[in-house]
Amino acid sequence: MAFDERIGAAFGAASDTVKQLLALATASSGGAIALFDDGAKAGIDFGPADLWVRVGLMLLAFSVLGGLMALGAIAGQLGSDKVDTPNSYAPGLRLFYGLQLLAYGLGVVALVVHAVG
Repeated sequence: MAFDERIGAAFGAASDTVKQLLALATASSGGAIALFDDGAKAGIDFGPADLWVRVGLMLLAFSVLGGLMALGAIAGQLGSDKVDTPNSYAPGLRLFYGLQLLAYGLGVVALVVHAVG
């Protein structure tokens, strides 16, 4: 199935954005562990006020999962025989990308609240 260049460019931009946010969420998770972990103790220990770090890490993990699901939704739109014209604004794709974006933003806010508070 061939589709015009606008559709290809829209899906290219969508997948690039999802992949960049995946990389940011993964790097933010690693950075949070590296910055807030107490290296003197065995295992990962964020200290007595670790609730915000744990919430932030969970939200960043949900962001990664949302990104993987968004990539799956993109592939489903492009590879489906049931879809006549692939749509980069399909409800499933918007849902998973929105979840990815929201979880990433809230995860970063939770980490900043921990760092500031």
